[in-house]
Amino acid sequence: MKKHIKNAVLTGLVSLTLPLVTQADIINFDFTGRLIVAGPDGSILMNNGLPYTPIAASLSYDTVAGIGNSGLSITMDDFWNAPATFHDISMTHQTGSNLITGQVLVDWNGNVDMPLHVEWDATGLLNAIDFGLQAGDKLSGSNLFRDLNNDGVWDASEWIADINSATPYSDSLQLSSASQQGPAPLAATSGSLGFDSTAPFTGIRGYFDIGSGNSMYVTSVTAVPVPAAIWLFGSGLLGLVGLARRHKA
Repeated sequence: MKKHIKNAVLTGLVSLTLPLVTQADIINFDFTGRLIVAGPDGSILMNNGLPYTPIAASLSYDTVAGIGNSGLSITMDDFWNAPATFHDISMTHQTGSNLITGQVLVDWNGNVDMPLHVEWDATGLLNAIDFGLQAGDKLSGSNLFRDLNNDGVWDASEWIADINSATPYSDSLQLSSASQQGPAPLAATSGSLGFDSTAPFTGIRGYFDIGSGNSMYVTSVTAVPVPAAIWLFGSGLLGLVGLARRHKA
């Protein structure tokens, strides 16, 4: 019996050296959107006379690890009487939900890399990924388009699916209906908690709407192997449990 158990252990360990058996997609986007910043009382901080700041940057997202990052860097000219730069979004998909949480670093008035907590309803993005994205696809509002003729124009005939994007929470904060954008593949939620108690201005929140009223363009999709070690090791352990039960019986 000991020999059988030893063999099972060896099988489980050897399984860890098997080739990689699954993959993730690293999806790269160019995107446009808006940043809306609200003070502790909920009022919007204006920027150049607008209740929002246009944003445009790139974003990388991992379909298995659920993580992404962006080279975003934008400036608000008047952030509580001084310019502020928002940069380096990082994000993590919350397992079992359509929520993505993360942080944006903020430089302001001599303070650098202050973490601003952000959250998105990523229903639109995740649904689009489920359809199978490829380079040249466009996510705009609740629509997924594919540039089938490669002419750089996404017309009605190239519509693929309704991805059911959520309406950003920040739409309800803006000053007029003309400022609102409608659904976004990454829609800011009320769960964007803003700066924590260590920041000089606790209670200020930033709502980043990505693809709302604008677009996310897929620039590339790269498959990368993902180790199956955890699954294989689990299989080895299950084999041991089965042998132990038979021995006990």
